[in-house]
Amino acid sequence: MNVGYVRLSRDDDKRNYVSIENQKLIISQFAAECNMVIDRWYEDDGVSGYIFNRPGLNQLMDDLDKDIDRVFVKDLSRVGRHNAKVLLLLEDFKERKKELIVVDTNYNSETDDDDTIGITTWYNEKYVKDISRKIKRALEARQKEGILMTQPPFGYKRNEIDKSKIEIIPKEAEYVKMVYDLYLKGSGYRMIANYLTENKVPTPSMVRHERELEEGKITKRQIVTVWSDSMVKDMLGNDFYIGTLRLRKRARSTVHGKDKRVPKDEQYVFENHHPAIIDKASFDLIQDMKEKRVKNNYRGSRGQWIGSEIPNPFGSCLFCKDCGRRLTPIRRTTSSRERKYYICTTYNTKGKRYCSKSHLIEEEDLMEDVVTYIKLCRDSLCEVIATYDMKDFDSEKRTVEEKRSEIQNQIDERKKQLKVLFTQKVRDLSNAHGNEDIVNETYDALQQDILSQIHGLEMQLSELNDTSLENEDVKDKLQNALQVVDKIIENGILDRKDIEILIERIEVDEDGLPEIELKYGLSGLIKYSPAQEMNRRENEIIYHTMRLIYEDERGYTSAKYLSKALTDLGYPKSKRSVLPYIGLMMDMGIVEPSDNSLKPYTIVKTKEELQKVMDDFYHEKLAKNNDGSIYAHDLHDVANDRRYAGNGI
Repeated sequence: MNVGYVRLSRDDDKRNYVSIENQKLIISQFAAECNMVIDRWYEDDGVSGYIFNRPGLNQLMDDLDKDIDRVFVKDLSRVGRHNAKVLLLLEDFKERKKELIVVDTNYNSETDDDDTIGITTWYNEKYVKDISRKIKRALEARQKEGILMTQPPFGYKRNEIDKSKIEIIPKEAEYVKMVYDLYLKGSGYRMIANYLTENKVPTPSMVRHERELEEGKITKRQIVTVWSDSMVKDMLGNDFYIGTLRLRKRARSTVHGKDKRVPKDEQYVFENHHPAIIDKASFDLIQDMKEKRVKNNYRGSRGQWIGSEIPNPFGSCLFCKDCGRRLTPIRRTTSSRERKYYICTTYNTKGKRYCSKSHLIEEEDLMEDVVTYIKLCRDSLCEVIATYDMKDFDSEKRTVEEKRSEIQNQIDERKKQLKVLFTQKVRDLSNAHGNEDIVNETYDALQQDILSQIHGLEMQLSELNDTSLENEDVKDKLQNALQVVDKIIENGILDRKDIEILIERIEVDEDGLPEIELKYGLSGLIKYSPAQEMNRRENEIIYHTMRLIYEDERGYTSAKYLSKALTDLGYPKSKRSVLPYIGLMMDMGIVEPSDNSLKPYTIVKTKEELQKVMDDFYHEKLAKNNDGSIYAHDLHDVANDRRYAGNGI
């Protein structure tokens, strides 16, 4: 059987290469002159000759051993423009004892009497490479000039008069801002994609299709009606939205090869090229959040209150001080109210054998501590910015390096302990004589404790390695942080975005007390300890609570009375927030709960006894610390003055 193969592609100069139908006509006429007829045709239309994975050619090679005797082509460039692969294909025809006949040169693979065939195939490959090189050079020249040759992304369009100018599409821009805002509030890619789909927000392909129809264009573009994770991810990582044009992000090294990502320092970047939809500070913050989430295996759904659709504000920075794992958010609903709090992930999933305490902290307490801490940092932050010197940050970097070295030494020491423990376990098992289970259980517990310590230290080391002190624009970020601090002071609360800007890490100890570390090394630069100031203030409230009880002549006290009196003294407290202080008074034996709801707490100490308690407390906690130098561990430490978050759960 005689068959013909024809091909036409984008590589070909349409003025010099004839159409598919003309190729068939030329081949048919040549076959007729040889008293033959073409029984079947194979063709590839619009496929480059440099690519050998072509549908028509693949089918031809599959059928070659079935019923084909000879194959006719107009010229060898129709077979392909890859020199080595064409020569291999010719060898394949010879091994299968099939004829490949080239009309233009009268070449027949069976006789192979053309000594210049290698030159011909080399020239055909050179042709397509020359064209590819010219196109690549032309594209690169336009990219260097900052010319966008593709359609602008979702939210933008070209100016109808001057196509080189980019304009914002207001409605689409609102959707872009929505995506960024949702991510800043803690939602992940999947959650955002689902939200957009459920709220019938049009996808980029839907918008592009609608625009093409308005312009009267006919398109076969596939339309995607559902938002995907990758769409959201690409939008959040595209700096086009801050007014930056970034070209040559991908390139290929061979003709029709795969695109490879070009390093950022080799890309063509044009800042302030077009109007921005997203401010640079928010964009940079999101890139930091994305990197942190990847390294900590964070997902948006993990940042939610269990049973709630609202992401928690502390999802990315809250850790257990002992095991180093994240604190996970949970909530409980009682008869009076819903309580939201955080618990160590290790303790919550594996129990106290793996982390000895739950490290519970209620969100309201944590929020209050963080807001107070930030308020106290405000003046020092102003001073840091005003006297900014990179030497300060270089010094802080050295401190970070010392911390890294110290933690690594601790990790190495724990690993040595683990080896010694294993050796001792083997020795004790050999002498157990029927007590193997007890030995195994004892050593397994010790081993797990050391492994937990190692894991916690490694988490701390990982966080230090991700420190933000390497940023060159740290002063701008400090200025932005100061603006956030002022907003927090004005509103009395902070959201997820504020936390991402200001807070590097919060570690909660076994008593449910937070240790707060600010970003950019601020915690080390501030000249006084906000935690100490918080301690002083807490101790003042405790002292005033005792004094109010001392002055109460009724013989009893109540949350309503104490909250109002403390608020009048400048310590705003609600009836609920004053309960921990009443609990402390009970622990100290000053009051006892009664069965009379009108007289809820009976004063049990005499005035003389209470005066002595007040004097001792004042001299121990306040008089010696008039300069505010109360140690951090004193915060809430007197008989556990703050109700532990786990109480009543």
